[in-house]
Amino acid sequence: MTQTISLADYGIKVSNVLRNASPAELYEDGVLNDGSQIVSSGAIYADSAAKKGRSPKDKRVVEEPGSKDDIWWGNVNVPFSEASFAKNKQIAIDYLNTCDHLYVVDGFAGWDPATRIKVRIVCSRPYHALFMHNMLIRP
Repeated sequence: MTQTISLADYGIKVSNVLRNASPAELYEDGVLNDGSQIVSSGAIYADSAAKKGRSPKDKRVVEEPGSKDDIWWGNVNVPFSEASFAKNKQIAIDYLNTCDHLYVVDGFAGWDPATRIKVRIVCSRPYHALFMHNMLIRP
């Protein structure tokens, strides 16, 4: 059964939030509420509008003293100030607060329990949650 969760600690006021939904629930929600389709192979198809595939030139890395000398800066790792990050974070929160419902995926990045980190993804579309369900190690 899917859990609900409050995101008020993050400044997100949406009350309809699904946490760690199963792939079946995400498929169903995608088809019923997000315009997704199930194709003949059983995969889900979701239209991502103008963004098709990867956008490596859109990647930004916050340049901060603790790690700036360890990053390979260039066309892929473009520096981003902490102030710009804070502004973009607020824009993202403002956008999420316009959504009727949200999805939360909790997991771990990294296989080794000694070095992996906890990650919480908050997203507005079921196919984003499904993708992250596949990418992260589930608790």
